[in-house]
Amino acid sequence: MCSKPIPRKLYKYRRFDVFCLRLLTHAKVMYSDPRLFNDPLDCDPTIEVDLDMMDLERLCYRMMRRTQPQNPARSEIGNYRYLSSEYGDFKTQPHAEDTLKCMLAQRIKDELTKEFGTFGVFLLSNRWGSVLMWGHYADHHRGVCIEFDTADVGTAQFRPVNYRGARRIRASDLLKWKRDGSAEAKRQVFDTFFLAKADPWRYEKEWRDIRTESGVKEASLRVTAVYFGIQCDASVVQSIVKFLDVIRTLRFTAWHRLTIVSGSGAIISTATRLGRVN
Repeated sequence: MCSKPIPRKLYKYRRFDVFCLRLLTHAKVMYSDPRLFNDPLDCDPTIEVDLDMMDLERLCYRMMRRTQPQNPARSEIGNYRYLSSEYGDFKTQPHAEDTLKCMLAQRIKDELTKEFGTFGVFLLSNRWGSVLMWGHYADHHRGVCIEFDTADVGTAQFRPVNYRGARRIRASDLLKWKRDGSAEAKRQVFDTFFLAKADPWRYEKEWRDIRTESGVKEASLRVTAVYFGIQCDASVVQSIVKFLDVIRTLRFTAWHRLTIVSGSGAIISTATRLGRVN
């Protein structure tokens, strides 16, 4: 996956809730469990079997050994061979061999998912004016979009989502990583698992920060603006602005009220106030 310069600003669409307040008042953000994403195919790539049977079994065994003792892992490989024999001799009959490969590939995928299962992802967009994003993630335009400055971070931390790449992990890359310790193969597996997404989602223009554990964590970016949705209640706007002025959390904050351009459906900022906190 080619590198791309990180935008100077990134944005988080949110409904007005405790997580929104926690972000604004205590600089805490949620690193989400990928299994809870609204796209069930996100972080769920398939395994492309490009190894012969012997290497595929070796790979499956190595991945099971991460959490299992030697003998149970070997026993499970034997069980897969036995189950595939219902379709014939896997050593001589193609249908039985294909069945065994499918079983092993599924187990390899399950083991990889478990290995990455504790990881958390912080998701941002590079745009604040997406009508669809406001509708999907900001409580139908009743929420907010929070702007972050990226001057102090880089693509080593935040990475762009790839909407055009293959969503398949090659078994050969997994073997190079697990058996040979290839850093390049590990990077390829990681990028495909966490950063490859189906093309229909490209309107999100998403960037991700990935950590080894999910949950609430300190934000690494500074908030520089808050955009209030076109249906955001005035009491929410006043509460956020007044509260942040009182606690003086932000050094420079622009507050934006938004509206829809009649006829075009585009979102624009109609009122801006720059609040300065010394």
